[in-house]
Amino acid sequence: MDRVRVMESHVVNTPPPSPSPCATPAVTVCGAGNAAHVMVSHLSSLGCDVRWLAPFGNEQESLVEGLKKHGGILMNGKVGKPRVVTKSAMEAIPGSKFVFIPLPVFAHEATLRAVVPFCEEDCVIVVLPATGAFDWTAEKVFKDLNKRVDVAGVGPLPYVCRTRKFGEEVNLLGVKSRVGMACTKGADAKAIAGQIENMLGFQVVVFPSFLSITLTPTNPIMHPGRMYGMLVAKKYWRESTPPLTKNVLFYDECDEVSSQWIHRLDNENQMIVKKLEELLPGCIKDSVLPVNQYLKWAYGSSITDHSSAGACYRTNKQFHGVASPLLEVAPGYWVPNFKSRYFTEDIPFGLLTNKGIAELIGVPTPSMDCVIEWAQHEMGKKWIVDHKINPDETPQQTPQALGMTFQSFIAMYS
Repeated sequence: MDRVRVMESHVVNTPPPSPSPCATPAVTVCGAGNAAHVMVSHLSSLGCDVRWLAPFGNEQESLVEGLKKHGGILMNGKVGKPRVVTKSAMEAIPGSKFVFIPLPVFAHEATLRAVVPFCEEDCVIVVLPATGAFDWTAEKVFKDLNKRVDVAGVGPLPYVCRTRKFGEEVNLLGVKSRVGMACTKGADAKAIAGQIENMLGFQVVVFPSFLSITLTPTNPIMHPGRMYGMLVAKKYWRESTPPLTKNVLFYDECDEVSSQWIHRLDNENQMIVKKLEELLPGCIKDSVLPVNQYLKWAYGSSITDHSSAGACYRTNKQFHGVASPLLEVAPGYWVPNFKSRYFTEDIPFGLLTNKGIAELIGVPTPSMDCVIEWAQHEMGKKWIVDHKINPDETPQQTPQALGMTFQSFIAMYS
């Protein structure tokens, strides 16, 4: 039996469930990004008591004003309105059975510190996506606050979506066929997966541990590999004049050089998985697929050619039309945007995390090192020095920066 079929055997409910009327009395959605807009609109339209927690800057005021346009968030012709939009976790969280955190990795810790004190005993925190070893962040916060809450980490982010107008309208372009989910120890993972399926309408596969979420070849493999192939491996962008004459479609125009680099990173990722399974039998099982098989598993019939990462990129209808993180600094003169999340998140909270695990368990990663060294040079960072993690550089999410040893890491997942 191939690995895709093995993973499919772990799906909680098949076939894909249709969203059902919300059985939970209250949910909180944190943040105001694209996915938060989708979740607020969707869950509100199902009849859930949705509290929208928007603590950053003036987001709350802007959302309240934007909601007046359609009487809620318009998504693909339907409108869903949250009961309350607030900056205050103390107002939003009490009574919530689920707290959804669809936020980038850098916002996870601050958000947890804000919401955990107000979570009740039966509350479940759901993070999407939970890449970048979210469980390490959760354990740190729980220890500091002397309080534990059941946490479910979902990966990858299930939605392909773009906010059309902040607080008013979001365009849902696609939903993945299924996602993986891991829970902190002691949580009823199967029950939580079933509840998430019923509310959000996609299949949920229970993974053996958070290592499966961390190492699934999503953005930390897919984005840096493509960017390195586009900007360095074919021809270094600084050496051509101008560097790029147009924005490149990130997926539709994925070339074979980029595809090869995605696979180089993924091959090293698979070596990490293999070594972890030797050290911690059952911690991953068959849950971390090679990148093109993973894309087939996650997107199903949306992809028509699964022969390579590049083929998946080019034939995935949910990916069509997505631009690259480039800036036009003059007419017809495009350069990489090293402040985009493809760099600021996917390197220090993604690829570097995997590199850190590899270093801890003795797996060489020359291709990861190559990509990280290029990115850090452009970003003015020194995350790795002489091919070793530099734990003093910030920001980063690595075992080394958190002071983990080989023994403590193994104990965490034993």
